[in-house]
Amino acid sequence: MKITSKKYDIGYGKPPEHSKWKKGQCGNPKRIRKVKPVAELVDEFLSSEVVENGVPQRRTAFEVIYLQLCNKAMTGNRRALKVLKQYTDFAASRAPSGGMRAVLVDEETQRKMLRGENG
Repeated sequence: MKITSKKYDIGYGKPPEHSKWKKGQCGNPKRIRKVKPVAELVDEFLSSEVVENGVPQRRTAFEVIYLQLCNKAMTGNRRALKVLKQYTDFAASRAPSGGMRAVLVDEETQRKMLRGENG
């Protein structure tokens, strides 16, 4: 009767048996996740730098988005104008001084404002 022992090679991509993960064992035993608040993620994205069209003029992602929205709003895109107003309100709410607020005014309201009417 011959006794055979399994020989296990150790090397690249073949770790020793004693250091392998056991079946069902988690690689993160304390289950600690590094989760950032959404506001922090948005701030990081908007402050990241972007190179436009291969031109070495650097702008933040927020500046690029804001400029694109301004351009679209000037061409008459109402959705871009609405999003631009929301961005402006958001920025104004985060500014320590209250910042500048943009207000969308339709033609009738504008006429009333010019005439000095209330309501």
